[in-house]
Amino acid sequence: MNRLNSTNLRQIEGGRIVKQGDSASLFGFELLDEYWKPVELEGENATITLASSKGKAVFQGVVTNSKVMFRISKALPVESYLVEVSCGGYVFPSDQNVRVDVIQSADEYTSEQVLALVKNDVKEEIGKFIEAHKESGIMEEFPDLTVLYNLAKI
Repeated sequence: MNRLNSTNLRQIEGGRIVKQGDSASLFGFELLDEYWKPVELEGENATITLASSKGKAVFQGVVTNSKVMFRISKALPVESYLVEVSCGGYVFPSDQNVRVDVIQSADEYTSEQVLALVKNDVKEEIGKFIEAHKESGIMEEFPDLTVLYNLAKI
C-alpha cells in the first residue's frame, strides 16, 4: 500500500547540523502538500517548533512564496530536534523525518541557561501557580519563591 503524507516539508536553507549557540545560521523550509507542491499561505504567520526528548523551542516566521525562514536565536541543549511548522491550520510535515541536530560547541552552556529553554519553564509554572491560588487567601502564607524554584529543578 502506497501511503502519502498529507503535508511535507523540504529544507531549502541551512544544514541538518548546527553548533550549540549558533544564532546566525539561517534555516528555511518549503511548505508542501501531499504531492510535493507548494501550499499557498502567503503572508501567514508560522510557528516553528524544534522538539526533542529534552524539551522544545518555539520560533516565529512569516510565509513568503510558500517558504518560512528562521534563526535559532537561543542556545539549545545538544540533541536531535524534530522540526514542525504550524501555519494556516496545517502542521508540516505529517511524518517525523525533518530534523535539525544541535551539536556541542567549544563554549559550554550551563544547565541554568539550558533550563530556561526546556519544556517546563519554571518562571511560567510559578506564575501559573500564583494566579491559580490568588483568590484562595493563601498568599500571606505563600512559600519563598526560591524554594519553589529549587523544587521545580528536581
